Parts: sequence; structure tokens; C-alpha cells
Amino acid sequence: MENLPITLFDTLRYLLVFWIGSYFWKKREFISILLSTFRRDIWLLYVLYGKILLSWIGRKRRNETLFRSIDKIVKEDGGEQVCFYFGDEKWSHKQIQEMSFRVANYFQGIGLKKGDAVGLAMTNRPEHAAIWLGLGRIGVVSVLINTNLRNESLEKCVSVVECKAFIIGSELREAFAEIWSNGKGKQLLPSDIYELDRFMEDPKWVPETVKTQIGSFTTIDFAQCLLKTSKGATVVSPDQEPTFLDPIMYIFTSGTTGVPKAVRCSHGRLFFLASTASVINFSSRDVCYNPAPMYHAGGLLAVVWAFCFRAPAVLVVKFSATNFWKDVHRYKVTVCMYIGEFCRFIQNQPEKPELEKGHTLRAMFGGGGLRPEVWMAFQERFNVKQFVDIYASTEGNCTLINLEGKIGPCGYIPVWFQPVHPIQLVKTDPVTGEVLRDHKTGFAVRCENGEPGELIGKIVDSVPMARFDGYTDPVATEQKILRNAFVQGDKYFRSGDCVTRDKYGYYYFQDRIGDTFRWKSENVATTLVEAVISRITGLRNNTVYGVKVPGTEGSPCMAAILDSSDSELDLEALTNGMKMSLPKYAMPMFIRLISIQKGLDMTGTYKFQKFRLREDGFNILSIKDPVYIYSTVTESYRRMDLDKYTEVMRGNYRF
Repeated sequence: MENLPITLFDTLRYLLVFWIGSYFWKKREFISILLSTFRRDIWLLYVLYGKILLSWIGRKRRNETLFRSIDKIVKEDGGEQVCFYFGDEKWSHKQIQEMSFRVANYFQGIGLKKGDAVGLAMTNRPEHAAIWLGLGRIGVVSVLINTNLRNESLEKCVSVVECKAFIIGSELREAFAEIWSNGKGKQLLPSDIYELDRFMEDPKWVPETVKTQIGSFTTIDFAQCLLKTSKGATVVSPDQEPTFLDPIMYIFTSGTTGVPKAVRCSHGRLFFLASTASVINFSSRDVCYNPAPMYHAGGLLAVVWAFCFRAPAVLVVKFSATNFWKDVHRYKVTVCMYIGEFCRFIQNQPEKPELEKGHTLRAMFGGGGLRPEVWMAFQERFNVKQFVDIYASTEGNCTLINLEGKIGPCGYIPVWFQPVHPIQLVKTDPVTGEVLRDHKTGFAVRCENGEPGELIGKIVDSVPMARFDGYTDPVATEQKILRNAFVQGDKYFRSGDCVTRDKYGYYYFQDRIGDTFRWKSENVATTLVEAVISRITGLRNNTVYGVKVPGTEGSPCMAAILDSSDSELDLEALTNGMKMSLPKYAMPMFIRLISIQKGLDMTGTYKFQKFRLREDGFNILSIKDPVYIYSTVTESYRRMDLDKYTEVMRGNYRF
């Protein structure tokens, strides 16, 4: 058979086959990853869009609000089932509804209307939820105050939002009396300050008489006000009726600038956060344990679940690692919320086999950068089958979910979805924290796999997962927006978090960017700590930053203070002053005294240079400056020596 001549068509065909083969050969790793993560990615898309997004859209169409959810529960089955467990108390949905009616009717009666704000400072208890729910019925926004704040810290928070009234727990009476007595409080606080210890929707319950005066600071007995008010359904005119997208509360967050900011949180936002419960197939058969403070978004989630899913929430005034497993057995807890170092605290408790085995706890749900070694040890020791780690923030739109329970990452994005996904990872300057831009295009530079960068999320108002409602301060809102990131006119939310990504699309939280860092599950605002130190030390130059410590989660606070030659630093006075003015989580765990000859490094814009100080940390082996370490036992500082440094580096020091 004669050899047929090779035609031009044959040549082109062979070249095409060769090109296709070469292309797939070059992409063989990508294709392998695509195939290996296919089931994972389909499950993620189903949960995010098939469950969470559709649930949110349905509630929006019905114009559902949180108070309508609880009204629906009471209407359908009487509302007698348990809504909250609190110590020996059992609060039903009906009790919460009736107290919320009293709250709404009272404040409506004194003239408060939609859009007004009322401050709420109270430790965990069922009344806390009933109060903001009741205020929400008439469109009044609750301003949730961190109950750890004192003096200057508290002053800053109460000054951010103008409140028509304040409701405080009796346990915070002295804290508010302190800022009232210094003169500024009289200007910052409203004239009507209500005080509440407890309130029960029970005919047999008689409220204790509240001491309502400390010096010139006077409060109104809120329990007596509520008892005199009707618990009948609140009637609101159509123009005052709250809607799905109206704010129901402001939650404070430090943010990357270090200035306290009030985050606008709508009914829709809380419903979106609550809908993440579908990840663990949460239902009315579950009981959720809530150890987080209720001024924190993590502490509100279990409360909102109780209103949305009819699942009881266990509220505790303060988390106790010692009592945790006792509570799990006592209330038959099935799901537990966690933030920050919660799991490590439990893991570090002495073993109690009789409590750690045979429990009903099936899932841990939360976030906050759980360390892989703690995650693994916790799951192995306590046999908790499911861990769902979520990366999210109260105001942000960069939500990631680790559905697989893979130890380490805070979530993932399918590799094929990354180029067009609304969440992106961009390079930042390690010193200034500013987003780096391409010299030719002027647009932000995306990170490659393994490169650290800042997580940003595209702002799309019509999509709940991509919304950014902003803060009460328009300047602070603008600072969190990155404009013209990849195309002219686009807008992205800046998370302020340093994150890395691997080739499989998993994201790993590294640290905070800028002047804020996390410690004890709280954001520490460096500018606030610096201002306090400056005031106490007679305006000495100082700078505050977070440092890494082996075996701990987050970054403890460290202060570098200029050791002026004209006078010695009174360490005792500084300690007492900081204890008076700062919450415990913001207390510097380390103080470095820098000589005036050396001075504090500054940038070209006259800002203190923290980059090298962070790198130095508290390593007394490499720095000559004296370093002091804080003892939470003696509540004082002592000079760090080699033995103490070794103890810290081995993870044995108690912070």
C-alpha cells in the first residue's frame, strides 16, 4: 500500500492534538486538584447558595424581622417551650415576647421613635435579649456596650453614638458612676439612665429594690418601670414599622484603625449570620451553649438561633472552663459556640473521664483562628464529631467556611472560582499595611499561593454575603473601602486580616494588619492603649503592638516606652493607672524601656515604626533594652530574666 501524502489538514490536526496534549500536560496539577476537590466544592456551593442565600432571600421577601420570628413561634404553638436556660431558670419564648412588649410599650410611651438609639450595657442574661428585641419592635436601635470597658475606654464607646437613654445592669453601676463623676460623663451620657438587676415574667416574682444613686450619679429602676407597663402587643404606625434591612443594633468593633466603631447590624444581617447554622443541620432538637458575651456577634448567634430555629440557648454570665462539661451534661448540650481561646481553656483542664465521655455534644461552631494543635487535641480527647470553623466579622463581607472540618484552614474557595470570586487576596506593604498596586495598571496586585496578603471582599448591596452596611462614622466607613481595586469604579471591603492560601484553595489566618490585634478573643486598639500610657507617664513617647508567644492564640499587648533622661518611669503608678483605665485584655503583657539616646524609630510621615519592634518582640537574648513582664496573679510587672523568658517560650507562663 503506497504511503499517502500528508495534507495540510492532517498537519493542522496533528498540531491541534499536540497543542491540546501539551496544554493539559501543563495543567495536569490544576486538573488533579480540580478532580480531587470536586465533591468538596459542590457541597460548598450547595450550602452557600442552596441553603444560606435562598433562606436569606425568603426572609427578605417576607420582610421578616427578629421580633416577628418570635411572635410566629408564640402564635403557632403557644411559645411555652424553652428559649433560654440560665442557671436554674427556664425562659420560654412567651416570656421573652411579653418582656419585649413591655420594653417596646414603655419607650414608645416616653416618645422614642424609629431611628433613635438606646445604649445597653449588661452582662449575659435573658433580659439582655428581651430588651434589644423590644426596642427593635419600635425601630429603636440598641447600642451594645462591651461590659469590660472602664473609664477612658468606656467614655470613647458611649461617645460614638448619641443615645436617647441608657440601660445598664446593676453590676455596671460603678463603672458608669466613674465616668459620670469625672465631668465628661455628664456630657456624654443621656439624662435617663435605667438600671436593671433582674426581671421575670412571673406573677410570684418580686424585684429587689435597686440602689439608684452613687454620689451625683442617679439611675431609674427599670424593673419598676416595666412592671407598670402593659405586656400587650405593641402597636406601631406603618411609617414607624421596622423592616428587614433596618438596623436593630450597633455592635462595637476596634477595626484596623484602632478607633472604636459602631457597626450597623440589621435584621437581615443577623438572619444571614444565623443561616450559617444550616452547615451543621441545626434544628429545634438541638441545645446550643453560648459562653461568649452577648455584646459580641459570637454571643448573639445562639440567641438569634433560639428565635429562628426554636432551639434553646444556654446562657452563662461568664465562661468557666471548670464548669463547662457539667453544663453540657446538665442541659444536654448538642452544639457549642466558640471564639478565640475557648477550646484551649477547656483542653488545659485536668482530665475528668466521668464528664468528658458519654456527653451529647456533637458539634463545635465558631471561629477566631483556632490553632491546629488545639483543634486536633480537643477533637481526639473529647470525641466531638464535627468542628465548623468560620471566618467572618460583624460588619465584613469576607465570609469563609471550613465545611470539611479540615484542621488548620479557616475556609476555602474552589480553585476554578478564585479568579472571579468576590473575595480576593491582595499584597500589602508589611510596614504601612497599604495595599500594593501595579505600577503600570494602578490596580491591586493579587497574591500567589503561599504569599501572605490582606483578604478583601467585593461590595455588592443586593447580595447579603457581599453587603457592607458600614459604621455610624462615615470617615471610618470610607477607610474600610478599597476603591478601584481591579477595575475603575469597583469597591472592596478591607478585612484588615493577613491571610495565606494554598494550592487547594484553603485559606489560613495569619494575623491582624495595622494597629489592631486580637488577644483574649477581643480586638486591642493600640491607639487607645497608647493614649492611656501617654497620659499616665506625662506624655512620654510610646508605641503599642502585638507580639507572638508560643502556645497562645492571638497576640498579647507589648508597649515600647521612651525612657526619658529627666525622670525615671514610675512603673507602679503606670500599672495602677492602666488597670484603672484599660480592660484586662488590653493590659500590656510586656513593657520595653527604650533609651532616649536610641529613641523610637519613625516613618517619613512621623509615625512610630512598629515593624522592627514586632520582630524584636520580648527576646532579651537579642535586645539590650530592659523588658518587663506582667503577672496576672500579682497584677504587677517584674524585670524579665532568662528563667522567665524560657518559661514564656516553652508556653508555661500564665497570661
